Order: sequence, then C-alpha cells, then structure tokens
Amino acid sequence: MTHIYNNTFFDYIDEGARRSAQRLIGELGPWIEPASVLDLGSGRGVWLNEWQNFGAGEVLAVDGDYVDRTQLAVPKDCFLAADLTKPVETGRLFDLAQSLEVGEHLPTSASETLVDSLTRASDRVLFSAAVTGQGGEFHVNEQPLSFWQDLFATRGYTAFDCLRPRLKGAQEVEPWYRFNAILYVNEAGRRGLPAEVLACEVPAGQAVENGGDALWKLRRALVSHLPEGTVTRIAQTRAKIIAARARRKSNPTGQLA
Repeated sequence: MTHIYNNTFFDYIDEGARRSAQRLIGELGPWIEPASVLDLGSGRGVWLNEWQNFGAGEVLAVDGDYVDRTQLAVPKDCFLAADLTKPVETGRLFDLAQSLEVGEHLPTSASETLVDSLTRASDRVLFSAAVTGQGGEFHVNEQPLSFWQDLFATRGYTAFDCLRPRLKGAQEVEPWYRFNAILYVNEAGRRGLPAEVLACEVPAGQAVENGGDALWKLRRALVSHLPEGTVTRIAQTRAKIIAARARRKSNPTGQLA
C-alpha cells in the first residue's frame, strides 16, 4: 500500500468503531462465540479489543507498519505489521476472521489476495467494504457487495445476511458497518451455526444487494459524481474535525499527557 494513514485518520475511525463494534458483536457474538479472532486491516485494534471484552482469548491485529504502536487497543504482541496487498500467512486457523471497510483502500488487483488471506485463516469471515459512491479517504476500490460475494463464492463461502436486518435503525452503528456487513461461511463453518443464522443464507445465484436508507443512497448518488481527489479531501477534513472532537472528549482539561 502506498497511502499512509496517520493518527488523525485512526482517531476518526476509532470514534465510531468502538460503539459500532459493541452493538454488532452483541448480535454476532452469541451466534458464533469465537475464542480466536483475526482482523485484517485492524487499525489500532479497537474491534479486537471489543472481541476480547466479549470473551475471545486470542486476537491478532494485522495492518500496515504505519500504525502507531503506542496507540494500540490490544497488546503489542497481538499486532502484526503486514502489507495487505500481499498474502498474509498466520500459520493457524481462527474461529473468525474479519476485514471491515478495508477492501476499498486496496487496489482492485489486490481484492482476491485479501479474500484469499481471510479464507485461509478461518471457516467464518465477517466482511464489509465500501460500496460504489460511499466516499472516504483514498477509496480506490469501491465495489457493489456482490463483487466480494463472488470472490468468496469461488472459494466455497456462502453469504449469510444475518446482521443487516438486526442493525436496521441502529444509529449507534456507523452506516458503513450497518449497511455493508455480511457473514461468509464455508461448509465446515456452517456446522454449529444456529437456525437463526442459517435462515439468512443468500441462495446461490442471488446477489447480495447494496443496503442503505434513503439518505445513504442519496449520499452515494452525489459522491459518485465527484472526482476521487475531491472526495479524499472532504473525507480528510471531516476526519480532522471528528478526531479533534474525540481528543477533547478524552482530555477535556486540555492537559498534556
């Protein structure tokens, strides 16, 4: 990856990631109860920290070497620096692998590599990635959800649209997680899934549809007509504002740490 994501970017991401993770894990966790979780494109590991709070004893966060190790939400020995455009080999199988809103930051040519890394690591994969017109910093690979569905399908993984109906109207969850999160499972991963999840299987040949309410669809329609550079500048400005607000919340007195 050639784009460098700084602390401002991660301050912005973490502001909504933790509250989103708490709600989404509250739905998914009881269904699969993973003891080990891998996160490709983990950032500082906020999602994995919430999986730890849920009960996962083993976690591994994987992201670029640009992640500030002093800001990690998980222990340093639970972080692996890696280039996600290249195969990630962990040497083990996890109960769950996830990659959330990461694929859009990688070149299209690396899409299969990312899915390969995930499917080698687990029989169950929680996945979301930005859809066309979503907009964000250095979004170079926005795709319809069916694009990723097809990549998982060729590797024997079926889509289960079990989370989006449960998160409908959950305003505490950022819209990109709420509208894009899909569970992918292979035959081995199907074993032990509750009937509630199995009932949400997307039939073979049926595309996973892009989600979203009217405002989300309007946003996508408008953003899709803007140049990529303009979208990135808007996203960076918004990130700075939200990151500054997050820092004020964590240090209301303004004292230096």
